[in-house]
Amino acid sequence: MNEILTCYLVDDESPAHVIMSKYISRMPYLALLGQSFDPFEGLEKVQALKPAILFLDVEMPDMTGVQFLKSLPQPHPMVIMVTASPQFAAETYDFDSVTHYLLKPVGFDKFLEAINRVVKRLGFVPNTGAAAPVASPVSQPAQAPADPRENVPYFLIKEDKKLVRVAPEDIVFAEGMKDYLKLHLTGRVLVTHMTMTKLEDMLPPSQFLRVNRSFIVRRQAIKEIDGNQITTLDGKKVVIGVTYRETVMNELKKNML
Repeated sequence: MNEILTCYLVDDESPAHVIMSKYISRMPYLALLGQSFDPFEGLEKVQALKPAILFLDVEMPDMTGVQFLKSLPQPHPMVIMVTASPQFAAETYDFDSVTHYLLKPVGFDKFLEAINRVVKRLGFVPNTGAAAPVASPVSQPAQAPADPRENVPYFLIKEDKKLVRVAPEDIVFAEGMKDYLKLHLTGRVLVTHMTMTKLEDMLPPSQFLRVNRSFIVRRQAIKEIDGNQITTLDGKKVVIGVTYRETVMNELKKNML
């Protein structure tokens, strides 16, 4: 029997990719083969890669999770449905391959419950012990696993009753206002109901810096730094917090000549 269970994720929402990728990486017997925002691309990838587990969003543009499963040739992988709309659960359970249903935002305890259900159904025995490394003639340095946030091409940010597509490079800086955020984009400002902590968890860490409790700035949007004040490319002023200054300056020094 295989020592790992391979997984694939199909979801049109960026936060789901970040959270589910993080959870999968915590499990030594799970391996993420890939992830798709577009269900049509996901359909091709799942057929080609044949993962053991498919994490599938129920509500996606152009193709629902039910339509996805109807289009996916048998045999299906074990399917864990992920959605914010519990009223669609009954329809997806018409498929024998659907083993569990996760409601967004997904907590790790619920994720683990779903995985345990799949493990039991497959008769899979996880090998949680670390195997002894095998020596090789040329030792290669271990590489840290890639942060899934670095490969997210865009986010769907809710503004009023609509979803706005925002790429990381569109963001100049983010300004926190209690439970709301002002996203200062190139050419406009977007206000959304979100906390700074949640946004920080979503953004690619190599591209953004938390410079004080209320501001996150995209590194490439920084025009100049004068003392404890950042000026962005569009002329906005952002103050570097006292407790953040050392970390911010150490990060920025990596690009100093």
